[in-house]
Amino acid sequence: MVSKQRGWRRAAVWVLAGLLAVVLAVALGPRNAYGPDEPAPRPALPVDPKQLDAWLVQSESAYPDIRPGTAKGVVWHGETGQRTPWAVVYLHGFSASRLEVAPLPERVAQRLGANVFYTRLSGNGRTGQAMGEARVQDWLADTVEAVRIGRLLGDRVLVLATSTGGTLGTWLATRPEGADVSAYVFISPNFGPKNRLSELINGPWGQQLAFWLEGEMRGEVSGKPDEARGWTERYATRALFPMMALVQHVRDSDLSAFRTPVLVFYAPGDRTVEPEQTRQVFARLGSPRKTLEAVNYSEAEGQHVLAGDIRAPRATGPMTERILGWLAEQDL
Repeated sequence: MVSKQRGWRRAAVWVLAGLLAVVLAVALGPRNAYGPDEPAPRPALPVDPKQLDAWLVQSESAYPDIRPGTAKGVVWHGETGQRTPWAVVYLHGFSASRLEVAPLPERVAQRLGANVFYTRLSGNGRTGQAMGEARVQDWLADTVEAVRIGRLLGDRVLVLATSTGGTLGTWLATRPEGADVSAYVFISPNFGPKNRLSELINGPWGQQLAFWLEGEMRGEVSGKPDEARGWTERYATRALFPMMALVQHVRDSDLSAFRTPVLVFYAPGDRTVEPEQTRQVFARLGSPRKTLEAVNYSEAEGQHVLAGDIRAPRATGPMTERILGWLAEQDL
């Protein structure tokens, strides 16, 4: 009888040890890595603004698959190469392009008498496979480069950003590289996707789970020409990894270091990012001049891209006026 009890005890110990091993294997599994908190190296910019157009064309020529109308570029307010009192820099969202909320940046710039720079985040504006080639550090480099170009174009820089562009803008505002920015305007900034399953990517075995759930590619092609031109609708699943690593890194950072004036637009009915995350992150921003506004005038389906000819043309005018009014209120 005693021998039998000892046998059961040994068996129970082995079962518990096996369960513990499984738990440890899961908990200590590979995680989605953010990598170094530094931008990737980039070539030096031209010193003369008049050389910028040619420099950008040459830079973008390395990617022959860029969709028409989505390459990096400047919209000059007046004569090519002429600096303006303001420069507007636009940072688009994940899988999007400069067409995302167009013509909102140009409408704002026209009223400010400003040049505009549209960046193109690495991997975006190209093929679905190209989306999977970018690293967080590439997007950080795109962001820093965009602001440096903004300083070439104008005396003061307004960063206008949508969705994950807002995540990058938030990162920038906590860094020395953001010192040249006079103000930020974020539209539906991405501080956490609406689909909570996305958060699993940053957990143990998260990348493997994403491939198991989605396969190598994800997304659907809508068949709408404007959407297909403005967004990479079907893309490599691995493109989610740097985006989620960036989101978590920014959420976990010291946001009291964000001291620049900022206007944040969001929609309570946003079906792409979580509005509650936007409210929570906004509350942590250290800027003494910050404004959070719920948008109730956008007709955008999904309530995420809240302005622009493709998804919400009727909201472009009111949002332009509000941005200009806010800048005036801040005496900028």
